[in-house]
Amino acid sequence: MIDQQLKQKVMAERLQKYERMGYRFVGPRKHSAIKVCAWCKTSLRGEGSCYKQKFYGIESGQCLQMTPTFFACSENCLFCWRPLRYALPKDQAWDSPKDIMDDAIAAQRSLLTGFKGNPATPLLRFQRAQDPRHVAISLSGEPTLYPQIGDLIADIKGRDMTAFLVTNGTLPERLQALLDKGQQPTQLYITLAAPDPATLKKTALPIFPDSWERLQHSLGMLRQFERSVIRLTLAKGLNFHDPEGYAALADQAGADFLECKAFMSVGGARDRLPYQDMPLFPEIQEFARTIERASNYRIVDEKADSRVVLLANQSSSPPRLLFSE
Repeated sequence: MIDQQLKQKVMAERLQKYERMGYRFVGPRKHSAIKVCAWCKTSLRGEGSCYKQKFYGIESGQCLQMTPTFFACSENCLFCWRPLRYALPKDQAWDSPKDIMDDAIAAQRSLLTGFKGNPATPLLRFQRAQDPRHVAISLSGEPTLYPQIGDLIADIKGRDMTAFLVTNGTLPERLQALLDKGQQPTQLYITLAAPDPATLKKTALPIFPDSWERLQHSLGMLRQFERSVIRLTLAKGLNFHDPEGYAALADQAGADFLECKAFMSVGGARDRLPYQDMPLFPEIQEFARTIERASNYRIVDEKADSRVVLLANQSSSPPRLLFSE
């Protein structure tokens, strides 16, 4: 009894800590969370938008950033901007997708209330933000650890919303289940944190000893998904090397798009990596050009303030824009 009370007290203190940082925990069991993205706020003030709006037509002001696994991940990437030390879920009771999404949308609306009286936010723009059209399942942790990830995607799409799923690829069986059950996300991202096993171990601090093999298995499925992206988050002195190696892996996987992005020195990443390890945008551009020369991918767009370059697979890429701006 005392142990249970102590656990509840510790968890309550953890939740309060992160709520003070702008997170809101949703669902009865509070393993899911949302946080209003800085780009969403910027967009509502008319001061700019996320690179995903420029690249794919995803309107930043109508994007809901969430996770069903806030405290659980299979890796502890040094470049991650979350202030957590992750572990695999143990004896976790899980909320239903409907409970998670009902609460997530309500929490998003509540957090955006202050924009209604902001002179920089037109009323129509605020009203549009009250009905998010896009869900980025990427806020924290590894979302495929949530056993009902396919049902969550189905729930989101059933609300006439798009779903972007971001995974580290360490649970290929969950990705296979999405294919088998016809529960594909609108766009699947796999983070390729390294061009080789040694760099992955150094960069991602994986919990599974066979994480590299798991990642390769997941990459091998990408051609079966309707839209797929390989995401490179690059940090000097860590994984910002061997662009030809990344190019070979990308060609083998055949993803529709490839994003080369600098790690950003924000949040928890500031405690793990020095500021000077953040590549400059010209360095990211040159890295992307090297990948272009060594692969079937061609540079099609970029966004300087996010330090990101987009490449498209010349053999298979679908139309980039899901929606017209």
